Amino acid sequence: MPAISFLPFLSSIPLGTRLITLTIILLSVIAQGLSYLALDNSAEPGSWGSRLPWLVMSPGESFWYPWTLLTAGLVELSLFGLIVSVISIPLACRYLERVWGIRELIKFSVITIVGSNVIAFGFSWLMWFVLGQEEALYGLPYHGLSGLQVGFLVAFTQLIPEHQVQLLGKFKVKVKSLPGIHLLISNVTVIVFGPSPTILIQFGFIIAWGYLRFFKLSENGDFRGDRSETFAFQYWFPPIIRPYVAMLGNQVFKVAVKLGLVQAWDEPTAASYGLLPGPGGARAEAERRRALALKALDARLASSSPAPGASSATSPNATASASLPSVGVPPTIQATTTKGADAKV
Repeated sequence: MPAISFLPFLSSIPLGTRLITLTIILLSVIAQGLSYLALDNSAEPGSWGSRLPWLVMSPGESFWYPWTLLTAGLVELSLFGLIVSVISIPLACRYLERVWGIRELIKFSVITIVGSNVIAFGFSWLMWFVLGQEEALYGLPYHGLSGLQVGFLVAFTQLIPEHQVQLLGKFKVKVKSLPGIHLLISNVTVIVFGPSPTILIQFGFIIAWGYLRFFKLSENGDFRGDRSETFAFQYWFPPIIRPYVAMLGNQVFKVAVKLGLVQAWDEPTAASYGLLPGPGGARAEAERRRALALKALDARLASSSPAPGASSATSPNATASASLPSVGVPPTIQATTTKGADAKV
């Protein structure tokens, strides 16, 4: 009987993807085991997460366990959630790591997880202050990878917005529509089951978009953020309310610039804030994104493959063998923006 070895398979997975996946599995298995023990040895009812304040984020106790702002986003307390995460997270990480590199992948993951949990922490204290319910502090532990998952969807929307994926073998959906579907499901579950932990989807979306829009350093280091018009905040909403979202977002951006939270954009604009891109603008930008992404990905693969005969590893056909399409785009495109603090948000 031939021996089965997983080493070739593991060697094909980038290092950052392996680290994140193994951390998720390790922390989740430990948390589930300890949760069973805690519930068996306690006569008081309570959720699994409330028994692990040093591993998941319990807003009333996180002052004493600040590291839970990170670990809570890497722990799945349900077997179904763990299975979904172990399947989806490596696929997303593998693609993003090949486009961004290991350092940027880990940085983005940490920022998305910690940022969404910080907002959840403040949200719970606000609920306690307004409603006076201690359950908001001690009965609503936050955990799970829903915030990071929607953050990866936002990243894919930036890189490959026009690419189509097939759901359940029947329905074809563009990548740029997936975050909206995720947010819709989150809104329903929050209304039906309460804010924890699915509200992390909303918070993860905000943090991921804000980081990619304003702070992520470009590949050449010339500027920060993705200044393309199609990645503006207003285009995440239905067309009928986009002008109002644009006005509100512009005011928030001005305040953020004055407070020094974000940098003003100085490039001239070719269109007003509230207008949609012209016909074919999204397609043209998608083509530019694909071309630049292919060059960046080929260059990265070429630098990591010193053998002169490995030209096929840097060809478009080879890069297309990834589980996700390899025609993503690093946010290095400067599209139409307004001057100074009037930039598109």
